[in-house]
Amino acid sequence: MKLDLYDYCQEQGGVLNEDEARNITRQLLGALQHCHDRGVVHRDVKAENILIQTDTKEIKLIDFGCGDLLKDTPYTDLAGTEDYLPLEWFEKEKFLAGPGTVWSVGVMMYNIVCGGFPFTTFTSKEMRHLEFRAGLSKGFKDIVRCCLRPRAEDRPTLEQLQQHSWLC
Repeated sequence: MKLDLYDYCQEQGGVLNEDEARNITRQLLGALQHCHDRGVVHRDVKAENILIQTDTKEIKLIDFGCGDLLKDTPYTDLAGTEDYLPLEWFEKEKFLAGPGTVWSVGVMMYNIVCGGFPFTTFTSKEMRHLEFRAGLSKGFKDIVRCCLRPRAEDRPTLEQLQQHSWLC
């Protein structure tokens, strides 16, 4: 059976364990890299836009309705879901594809492992104080913190993220 990742998480009690999240994140990063390599940016990465085959745990990235051609200049039109938009959108009303995508991946990872969203307001002050539920590995916390760095230029690229020790 196929479910979107949000519904799958709900069936699992609202959160996934790190091993499941790792498998999903690896696949998602591969799909996003594939898109970027072909000149496409998704711009609405979230659990609801990821289908998971419940028996094999294979995922598919869906709903490219907010997608666009990949470009090196900032996107200035609003596209995507507010809870997943990067900090720079709220501060400058623009963001670059790479750092914006990495931010959304970090929010999605936090969402499926911790439940809820990492921030309740979109200010750089709050975004410097990321809280995690108890019992999570240092590696998981580190990869999410890397994705959610307030300064876009400080975030890893998709390629760098795929090499993070938590995923290897």
